[in-house]
Amino acid sequence: MSIEPITGRYVAIEQGGERYRIYFEEAGQGRPVLCLHTAGADTRQWRHVMNDRRFIAHNRFVAFDMPWHGKSLPPEGFETREYLLTTEAYVETILALMVALGLDRPVLAGCSMGGRIALQLAALHPDRFAGFIAIEASDYQPAWYDIDWFHRPDAHGGEMGAALVSANISPHAPNAE
Repeated sequence: MSIEPITGRYVAIEQGGERYRIYFEEAGQGRPVLCLHTAGADTRQWRHVMNDRRFIAHNRFVAFDMPWHGKSLPPEGFETREYLLTTEAYVETILALMVALGLDRPVLAGCSMGGRIALQLAALHPDRFAGFIAIEASDYQPAWYDIDWFHRPDAHGGEMGAALVSANISPHAPNAE
């Protein structure tokens, strides 16, 4: 069994007047590619890309867990307030992370909410990036389902959420994944 080329570390950033301890993973060297996960997910979504020797031979892939996601814990005192991810906070987090990691004009790759914010950054800060890969992106998407039924006493919200997610997985995806 071989050791994967991915390394994981933490970096501190300031965002919205808060200090966050952000977990990130990286692999490869060369042109920086900053990878953004989908809502509620984390860096694991990028592990196959970051383990592909063809990709990492010429690119430095960096994937990070947004605050409140994965190994990036909420800030101190989180239990007394509601988590709300705004467009402004998301943009500020990405730009602060780029500064903290010394990423000069990375390619930004994001999926779903990461793809949407890639469009925002392309419009607001095109000069800060070398390119954009916006997967499952849209400039606006209304709510496509009603989740009020998660809060019914006769329905298990966790199981319903899992069923909703599993319905979005391709039937061609490897069983191990």
